[in-house]
Amino acid sequence: MSVTPEGKRSEYEGPPRVVILGGGYGGVYAALGLKKAVRKGQISLSLISRDNFFLYQPMLAEVVSGSVEPPHIVNPIRRLLPSANFRQAEVEAVDAQNRDVIIRYPGTHAHYDRIPYDHLIIAVGSSTDLSNVPGMTEHAFPFRTLGDAFALRNHLISVIERAEVENNAEEKAELLTFVVVGGGYTGVEVAAEINSFVREAARDYPNVSPGDVRVVLLQGSGRILPELNENQAAFSHRVMEKRGIEIRLGSRIKGAAVQRAVLNDGQEIATRTIVAAIGSSPNRLLETVPGSRDSRGRLVVDETLSVPEHSGIWAVGDCAAVPDLLQGGTTPPTAQYALRQGRHVAKNILAGIKGGRPSPFSYKSRGVFVPLGRFSAAGDVMGFQISGFPAWWLYRTYYLYQLPRLERKLKVVIDWTLEFIFRRDIVRLDSTGSQGVSRAHYDAGETVFREGGPARNLYVVLEGRVGIISHGDGVEKQVAELGPGDFFGERSLLQGSRHSASARALTAVDLMVMSGADFTALTGASTQFDQLLKDVMQKRSGSSEQAVGGGLSQEGPEGHEGQADPTSRQEGHDI
Repeated sequence: MSVTPEGKRSEYEGPPRVVILGGGYGGVYAALGLKKAVRKGQISLSLISRDNFFLYQPMLAEVVSGSVEPPHIVNPIRRLLPSANFRQAEVEAVDAQNRDVIIRYPGTHAHYDRIPYDHLIIAVGSSTDLSNVPGMTEHAFPFRTLGDAFALRNHLISVIERAEVENNAEEKAELLTFVVVGGGYTGVEVAAEINSFVREAARDYPNVSPGDVRVVLLQGSGRILPELNENQAAFSHRVMEKRGIEIRLGSRIKGAAVQRAVLNDGQEIATRTIVAAIGSSPNRLLETVPGSRDSRGRLVVDETLSVPEHSGIWAVGDCAAVPDLLQGGTTPPTAQYALRQGRHVAKNILAGIKGGRPSPFSYKSRGVFVPLGRFSAAGDVMGFQISGFPAWWLYRTYYLYQLPRLERKLKVVIDWTLEFIFRRDIVRLDSTGSQGVSRAHYDAGETVFREGGPARNLYVVLEGRVGIISHGDGVEKQVAELGPGDFFGERSLLQGSRHSASARALTAVDLMVMSGADFTALTGASTQFDQLLKDVMQKRSGSSEQAVGGGLSQEGPEGHEGQADPTSRQEGHDI
C-alpha cells in the first residue's frame, strides 16, 4: 500500500508511479533525469507520446534543405529510455480525481487504457491553429513536426520541377515565389533554408534561374527577430536581404488561397507556397487538467513547476506558464528552457519522494543563435555578439554537442561533411501512398486546371460555381456551369488523356479532390461504379462533342493538378 502526494492511501503496492505525458524536450529530459531512480527501483516510470521518437528541433529546418537526413535528427525513445515503460498512444484526458490518465492506442479500432499515477508530468507542448486566418489551414504549410519539414521539402522540389516546364511567365513566377509568415526564430530560419536550397537547386534546371526565385518573409512588427537585440536583428536583416530574401515589416497575412497570399494592406502575392511560422495554440489536453490558465491558455504552475491546485501534477515546456524568477513574467517557450525544466522537475519529484522539499526553478539563458542559411548566423553568447561564419560554426558545434546519442552525432557530422563536398540532393521522395480525398478552395477567377494539362484528380463541387471553358479556334467559350454535387475530371483519368477544356472558379468554390490513383482503384474495384461512369461519358459524348462539365447530367472535362497544396512555436536556438 502506497501513499499519494496528497496523503491518501492507495491499494497499489510498489514504488511511486511517475507518468510523463509528451515525448518532446520537457518530457524526455524529465525522464532522463529519473532514469537512475528507475534502475534503483525507487520509482516506476511511464512515458506516453504520440510518436515513438524524440525530435531534435534545432536541426529541423536543415531537413528542408537536405543538409541533414530526417532520421538523423530523431532518436528512438525506447533506446533513449530503455528502463521506462514507453507507450505510443494519444492522451485523451487526465482524470485527476481518480489519479489516472486515459490513453488511446493507434489503430483502426479504438483501444483505450487507463494509466494510474502518483506523480504526473505534463509536457505535451502546444498545438498549431491557423484557423484565425481564412484559407491558411487549407493552403499553408505548418512547420512544427518532422512530417511538416519533409512535406515542405517535397513540395519545394515539386514546384521547381513544374516551373522547369512552365511556359507561362506568370505561372512560373507564382511557382517560384515562396512566402514565409512570421519573422521570429522559426520564420527566419525556414526562409533562409528555402532561399539557399531553391537557389542552389535551380542550377540543375536549364529553364530555372536562381534570379527567378523570390522568397518573401512577412513580419507584423517593425523588425525581425524580436528575441534578439536590435544590432543582431539588423545584421540578420542585412544578411537575408543581401542573399535575395525580401523582408516586409509591418505586414500580416489576411487570407490565403491556392494561388496567392492576401496581406493586411490589401496587397496580394501570387504564390503556390505559404509557410506558417505562426499559430501556436494551447494543447487541447489541457482542458481536462485541473488548474488555472494564463492569457495564452497555458497551465499555470508555481516556481517549483507544480500545479498549485492539485498536488502531484507538474507541468513543463510550452504548455506551462512558468514564472521567470530572474527576468519577471514567464519563461520563453524554447527548447533550452523546456529541457532544463524537465531536469528540474525530475529533481523535485525525487526530493519529494525522499521526504525533501522541492526547489524553485531558475535559469538564465547563456545566449541564442539564429542560423541565416549556409555559412552564416547571428548569435549572442554570454553577452558577446557574434555574426557571420564564426556564429554559424559555433551554432553547429553547440547543437551537435547537445544532440543525444553518439550514433546520431556521427551521422549528422557525415551529413554536414558531405554538404561541403557535394551539392544538396534534389530527389523528391513520396513517403505517402495515394493522396486519398482532400479539399481545396479557389476564389472567383482562379483556374482549377488548364486545357491540355495532365489529368491527376477527380473533383466534386461542394460549394460555389465552376465554369468549364473551351478554347476552340482560339476563342474562349464557357460550355458548362457546375454547382454543388457536380463532378468533373473523370474522363481524362479513365482515358489517360490530357484535359480537353479548362476549369475556372466562377465564385468562391470549395472542392473535394480525389487523387487519380484512388479514383482508378475505385473504378477497378467497383464494376457498378465503373459502368456508371462509362454510361455518363457515353451520354455526354453523344450529346455534344465539345461540351464539357460535371455531375451526372453534363459533359465533363477531366481532372488535373488543381488540388490545393497542403504554427508554430518560435523555437529559438538559445543556449
